[in-house]
Amino acid sequence: MPIIHISTFKMTDQKKAKVLLEEVTAAMHRVTGVPLDKISAYLTEVEPFRWTDAGVLGSDPKFQIRSRRKSYDEGKE
Repeated sequence: MPIIHISTFKMTDQKKAKVLLEEVTAAMHRVTGVPLDKISAYLTEVEPFRWTDAGVLGSDPKFQIRSRRKSYDEGKE
């Protein structure tokens, strides 16, 4: 029984969240052949101030740039 776990920033558009779960479930079914009633999928929505990429909080105004750093020496302010 596949369990699909998607972690993402908080989604404000519930229609998009629904479509995402449906599409991921459909892809799992197509690729693996597992019956739909055996596939579970869920979203964990995380507030940006509780998420980091490259050690940079998602709530940082420069997140898009700073989160692409490869070392702590890059992007120092």
